[in-house]
Amino acid sequence: MKPFIGILPSYTYEAKQIFLNKSYLDEIMASGAVPCVLPLTSDEETISEILSHIDGIIFSGGSDINPNYYGKEDTGKSKEINPLRDECEEIYIKIALKKDMPILGICRGMQALNVFCGGSLIEDIPSEYKIETIHNLEKPDIAFHKITVLPDTPLADIIGAGVHTVNSYHHQAVDSLAPYFSIAAVSEDGITESIFRNDKRFVLGVQWHPERDHIQAECNKIIIDRFVEICSSLKGE
Repeated sequence: MKPFIGILPSYTYEAKQIFLNKSYLDEIMASGAVPCVLPLTSDEETISEILSHIDGIIFSGGSDINPNYYGKEDTGKSKEINPLRDECEEIYIKIALKKDMPILGICRGMQALNVFCGGSLIEDIPSEYKIETIHNLEKPDIAFHKITVLPDTPLADIIGAGVHTVNSYHHQAVDSLAPYFSIAAVSEDGITESIFRNDKRFVLGVQWHPERDHIQAECNKIIIDRFVEICSSLKGE
C-alpha cells in the first residue's frame, strides 16, 4: 500500500480559503505516495487523530511567521502574517515530533520547525545583511544559487555532500538554531539552507522548494523521492 503524506496548506483571510500549490500534490504522487491536504485546526485531539492515519507530513511554504513567536516585535519586515496558520502549525509540529513521524519542512516549513522548537529567524535578509547571493526575485522570475551540503548529515545521505544548485524564494532565514537541530547546508554567503534533527527518525528542513524546478535544480526530485521512501519504510511502525 502506498504511504499517505499529509501537507499543511496556506490560508487566505480575504477569501476564507485554504490553498496549496499543485506541484506539492503532483510530486508526491509522482514519487509513489498519496497526498492528503490537512485541515487548519488547533484542536490537539483532532490533530493527533489525523496524524495517526498518515505516514509522514510536509510543512509547506507560505507567508511569514509572526516574529512575536521568536521574541521580536512586528516592525513590518515580516509579510502577510497568518495567525491561523501560525497557531495550527505550532501544534501540528509539536504532535508530529512527539509521534516521531517523518517530517519535511519546505521554505516557510523549515522556518516553522525552527521557530516553533525554540529558534529564531532573520526577518529580512536584504535589509539586515550585506550579501551578494540573491535569495528571492519578484515573480515570475526565479532565483537560483549554490549551496554546500555538509557531510555526515541526512541531506548528504540523500543528495550527496558538496555543492548543489537550488531554487530560492525566500527573504527570511534561520537565525538562532532551535535546540536539538543541526545545520545540514549553507549558501555561499553563510545563510542556513537546511536543518535536521538526529534524535528523531527523520526530520529535515530545506529552505528551497524541492517540489519544483527539477531541470535547473536536479537534487530536488531526489529529496521528494527519498522522503516518500522513508515514509513507506516506516509505514505502520
